[in-house]
Amino acid sequence: MDMNLGYAQPPGRKKTALWPAYLCFMVLGLLLPFSRPDFEIITLIASFFLALVIGLLAVRLLILWFNNGNKELRLESGGQFSREAVGSGMLFMIPFTVLAVLAQLLLNWDAVMPFASAAIMTAAATAGAEVMKKGARGMKNVLIPSGLAFLLSTGWMLLVALLP
Repeated sequence: MDMNLGYAQPPGRKKTALWPAYLCFMVLGLLLPFSRPDFEIITLIASFFLALVIGLLAVRLLILWFNNGNKELRLESGGQFSREAVGSGMLFMIPFTVLAVLAQLLLNWDAVMPFASAAIMTAAATAGAEVMKKGARGMKNVLIPSGLAFLLSTGWMLLVALLP
């Protein structure tokens, strides 16, 4: 009998952090108003919250897809495998976010959304590859998350065009 007094989880298992992904989405959202000719505070607030909503949707939908698409892995790990895979895959957003910051602030390029789209697509495909590393079978684990990322990034680009 294994007793883990004082632990919420088994001692060898740590909770996967998703905050780097949310931070990347927020930084990309904060950069968007600076790529416009006229800066308005309402645009900054709206783009920040829009980016946060897209980030929450991306992470939650990927976790939901991996849990529902891989029932045998979900039963083995208690659903933790999908959170770990999405957390690892979303780390690939960091280089694109850094490049977007450098491009906007140092080079004065208006290229935030291309970097954001590339970040979302790469992160989703990498999350799918992480799930496959854990034992999932089928290309559905890479193709469907990539399609989901395509829809989210396209929707984000269209909604950014409507910002004041």
